[in-house]
Amino acid sequence: MLPELAGNMPQEPQQWRCFDFAELMEQGEGPGLTSAHSEPPRDRYSDQQLLVQRSQNRMEFQLTTEKGLVLLVARPHNNGARFDFFVPTREKNSKSFGRPSFVLEAKGSCLDSWSLRSTRCEQCEARGTRKCGSRHLARISHYSETVGEGQAFCMDVHIPELLEDGQPAVFCHVCNEAADWGTLKFTTRRPKWNSRQKSLTLDFRGRCACPSAKNFQLEAVNKPGRHKLLFGKAGPQTFVLDYAHPLSAVQAFAAGLSASHWK
Repeated sequence: MLPELAGNMPQEPQQWRCFDFAELMEQGEGPGLTSAHSEPPRDRYSDQQLLVQRSQNRMEFQLTTEKGLVLLVARPHNNGARFDFFVPTREKNSKSFGRPSFVLEAKGSCLDSWSLRSTRCEQCEARGTRKCGSRHLARISHYSETVGEGQAFCMDVHIPELLEDGQPAVFCHVCNEAADWGTLKFTTRRPKWNSRQKSLTLDFRGRCACPSAKNFQLEAVNKPGRHKLLFGKAGPQTFVLDYAHPLSAVQAFAAGLSASHWK
């Protein structure tokens, strides 16, 4: 390189994005680190079995493998109306994070409508756009239904539909490529009323050791019968989280956390 050109950078957005990517990597927020949690598993037929570990003061939730590897850390704000998700790295411990990689936020004080978004859009980044949007990943709504003599907590989850290449459609307010794309809908598997026990019952296939109002399962609306998400209490501060394609890890984690106020 000629000495007079040293330190110069072409005035092109894609060139300048290199500096942005380098800064994100230093903060533990590189695109590859977040997309791994927002994409569905490659295995379309097997459940992904994870755990959610809740701190004693309920101010931190960790999504971990069954061997204890921490995948995501979520911290509640605004009395549980917002959760910030962080991707831990070797350089960062659970006490020191930069900006969140994902945000789950309730719309209103009733906590019955939630939105999950990635704080950056991978499509904007791939195009070298200086103004990067946020990517919408899920919409969650809560309500209750009468089942027998009891009241069942219910949940509907909408996620972007999958494209021909198997990747989720991009819902972004900047690149706006998904204006005409649809969503995939999941709903709570309804429990049954047990007149002998005077309670609602649902088979969790031995995955839940503790009864809890927060235990639930989701199934696809167009293909009911097999759960796509199972969330249940396994100990005082531990929950199991089983999910399957086409849900992603962060979508499943968000659905479980959105039910944290169910009592």
